[in-house]
Amino acid sequence: MKKITFLLLVLLSAFLFSGCDGIFNNEIHNKSYHVEIDIAEFEELVQAAIEKAAPAVVGVSNYKGTFGVPALAGTGSGVVYSCQAKMKDGSVETDCANTIDSDDVDYYQYKVITNRHVIEKATLLKVYFGETDRRVNAQLIQYDDKVDLAVLSFDYEGYIQPIEFADSDMLKAGSFAIAIGNPAGHDYYDSCTFGIISHPKRYFADDIDGDGVSEWDNEYIQHDVAINPGNSGGALINLEGKLIGINTLKLLSDDIDNMGFAIPSNVVRELVSVLETGVRPTRYTLGVQGISVSVLLYPEDYGVQDNPGVDLPSDIEYGFYINSVDKTGKAYGYLHEEDIILEANGLKLYYIHILRGEINKTLAGETLALKVYRGGEIVSVYITF
Repeated sequence: MKKITFLLLVLLSAFLFSGCDGIFNNEIHNKSYHVEIDIAEFEELVQAAIEKAAPAVVGVSNYKGTFGVPALAGTGSGVVYSCQAKMKDGSVETDCANTIDSDDVDYYQYKVITNRHVIEKATLLKVYFGETDRRVNAQLIQYDDKVDLAVLSFDYEGYIQPIEFADSDMLKAGSFAIAIGNPAGHDYYDSCTFGIISHPKRYFADDIDGDGVSEWDNEYIQHDVAINPGNSGGALINLEGKLIGINTLKLLSDDIDNMGFAIPSNVVRELVSVLETGVRPTRYTLGVQGISVSVLLYPEDYGVQDNPGVDLPSDIEYGFYINSVDKTGKAYGYLHEEDIILEANGLKLYYIHILRGEINKTLAGETLALKVYRGGEIVSVYITF
């Protein structure tokens, strides 16, 4: 039976993917999909995306030690996203593409995105170029103590095309993705793996102050592209060769496979604009206490034994119920007891981590937009941090 099943799968695959100009008609939930399948063209598209993005992906080496020669302590990956050409006459060209093959360039100055955990506690950092086995000293500009990102700079005589950013909010489950990085050390530089986006938006809770309560939620892209230690800080790109995320972690277990996570490019783009100035982003809290509507509706699923005494309106099915508002918090004067926050920045609060995630992404000078149920009405509340 197993042999027959395998044969059927092989035959099915051959039917679907043989012939470059076939039409694939698939009926799913009364939807008809007509797709022209050209494997050669698709393969060329993947190759072109890698060729476009791979030169911007470098190795990052972490050296430790204060006496004698620092020893290599760990390796990861990084992505070049910014370039300035330092000209021999002392001027600066910000569009480095204009300087290709120019004899007037003295050197190039690049900025690199990587993970904070790749560069932590380093006494020396280097950028590694696999094709030429070159190592160049790099300087840490700044790292984020909440999101696992850091920005480095280095000088180099050769031209590197910086990576382009894609709009990670446009990702969908099933979108193709490619990881480029240095897994298992620099010997495997520019390794490329291919897969799909498993879910475009996930949140992981974190207890950042050690009090046993999770108060921070980072946003990630979940994907099934193979990544391994050393891929950290490397690129996750789309089929246009544009950055959709920075690979950061994977879940490890005998029962779990192919669950990798990347920081979305939109989050990266916003944070590096602050980090590259040498400043760590300032985050705020609302200063409200409350309980998820989901816990109120389904206490048995959360192990809640005592009724919190909240009388929910019959038409409220999600959100965050506010018990108290701290007078020193950002929400004071904007939110009130018994308010129910329904949306944050247009996202419905089916889960409390969505609210925390949107608060955490709102930096100084930006505004958090909320939809709030209050006294039988839905009102808009805008809190500028």
